[in-house]
Amino acid sequence: MTAIACLKVFVGDELRFADNDTMAGLVAKVAGAYLETTWLWPRRYGLVAPFSFVLADPRATQLDARELQALSRDLQFKLFGDKGEGDIALLMFEGDQTDVMRFAGIHGEQLKALLDGHDDGSLIGRVCRITPTEISSIVPENGPVHGTPPMEELLDLDDPPPAPPRTGYRGVFHTQRDMFLGSLATWRASGAPSIYGFDAPRFEYDDPAHDALNLTSVRRALAKMDAGVLFLPISFSNIVKPSARAELLPQLETLPRAARGRLAAAVYDTPRAPSFSALSQVKRFLDPFFGRLDLRVTDPAFQIDDLPLDLASSVTLTLPAVSDKARLAAVNRFMRDAAAYRRKRVWQGIIDVRTRRELNHCLDQGVPFVTGAAVTELLEEPVGVTHLPSLNLPLHDWSSQTGEVAMAFDVA
Repeated sequence: MTAIACLKVFVGDELRFADNDTMAGLVAKVAGAYLETTWLWPRRYGLVAPFSFVLADPRATQLDARELQALSRDLQFKLFGDKGEGDIALLMFEGDQTDVMRFAGIHGEQLKALLDGHDDGSLIGRVCRITPTEISSIVPENGPVHGTPPMEELLDLDDPPPAPPRTGYRGVFHTQRDMFLGSLATWRASGAPSIYGFDAPRFEYDDPAHDALNLTSVRRALAKMDAGVLFLPISFSNIVKPSARAELLPQLETLPRAARGRLAAAVYDTPRAPSFSALSQVKRFLDPFFGRLDLRVTDPAFQIDDLPLDLASSVTLTLPAVSDKARLAAVNRFMRDAAAYRRKRVWQGIIDVRTRRELNHCLDQGVPFVTGAAVTELLEEPVGVTHLPSLNLPLHDWSSQTGEVAMAFDVA
């Protein structure tokens, strides 16, 4: 069983949130940096709401509140200094995944009622209060603060081996219908954790050498999905080069023909203005195996007017690894041609949406499809057709056993 908890950060001695975005950003930055260096794989963590983190540890059945006291001290010092005014308090709620995620969203009177024991009983779990100087169990009152196993035993465990290279999945979200329509397969480098945010390019990338390996994993994933589309990255250069096509073809021929309608080829590194002959070659090569063709581009000024009708079902922009301002500007430039895409009957999508700010900007600009760390964590299994309000993004699966899935990866 995986221990799962929500950790809320409060500023002040009455368990209330700071009421400004600046403080929320500082808390996220300081706490995120601390967890990145201490809450290591196979543990997982993520910011799920302002001032609220979810923590998971597949090696434990209960988390040890004592281990988190160092975080409260670090936050106290970083935000207020040795003698600064202000108090930091952490609340750790531990329960099943549903209750943990609900706790992340409660505040005010509902939170006070839970802590006072006057709630409606809909949230069942253990609550510990953690400050730089004290740790106590609130629910149950005067209960244990140790974990199972306790932190001393966890420290004595051998470090787990790094996760092997393998295929992971990002959910593809339809913004106009508030639902996931499927998943994008993506290569995960050795040591890639199950969840990470802004540093995603260190672990997640496309490479022609991995196209065939992704195909192996996708065959397995199809057998586990009841519904939804799987987008499989394939390099543009692999398709236009005869030798690379010859190597890729035997792998494509192993894909089940009955699944063609649920498979989409995500052709990455598509040029800004590909020639008609190159596009025709891509279409002919992939059409027997894939029901959809998605052109993945890096230039927001992709020449949509020159794209032949009915060649591609979608064009997806990969946001550049530049400043936040430049990334938002790329979204604006891409969506400026929305009318032209509609005339061509081609959907627009954006990949590598990393932050809530970027996600909100995509929603404001009317981007139909989005994926990235702000939409889902990098999952071990693909997402099928799932309804979820955009306010509840990103989607997480805290209970997955990362190590077990990873070790089952086979490139043969």
